[in-house]
Amino acid sequence: MRSSLGPAGNPATAGIPARLAHHLWPEGDARALYMIVDAARDPGLYPGLLAHEDGADMRSLYQGDTAGELAEVAPYLVRLERGSAVTDWLLGDGWGRGWGILVLADRDIDAVRRHFRKLTIVNGEAGETYLFRFYDPVVLAAFLPTCDAAQCAALFGPGFRFMMEDAAAGALVLFEAPNGVPLRAEIPLAAPRA
Repeated sequence: MRSSLGPAGNPATAGIPARLAHHLWPEGDARALYMIVDAARDPGLYPGLLAHEDGADMRSLYQGDTAGELAEVAPYLVRLERGSAVTDWLLGDGWGRGWGILVLADRDIDAVRRHFRKLTIVNGEAGETYLFRFYDPVVLAAFLPTCDAAQCAALFGPGFRFMMEDAAAGALVLFEAPNGVPLRAEIPLAAPRA
């Protein structure tokens, strides 16, 4: 099922899942690929997730009453399998639209959810509580270069790699922290073949 959200026929996003595949599922890398989808980015994202829930492994990062009350705007952790309908929809239609971030992790979906749930709320210096929208590609790309060692350790977890589109959607941006310092790499995406 193709979502009506996507830029159907847009040559800039044509074939994105195939063009990204060897970066998202590196040969010999046993880590799983997840996307944290920000349902607040587009009013059609939550209905799209519901339409794909039978064929996908996904969890809200919220729980309890908050999960129900904010379901339409919550962040969702979705496991992306190469060639699945939800993967093709999220990457194909969502590329360049800031729908979320990609995460390679050597943990199952429940362990990854537990890790990221801890990061959705942060406290200010005076003890005030804020939602931390780290799953917004713009927020994460701006925050990671400013991380101190403790923040870096809290965000990355063991063996995590973050990925997202760049501002022009022409490159895949990767962040890793092998020594507790975030490293950024940018991989230009080749134009689709005509």
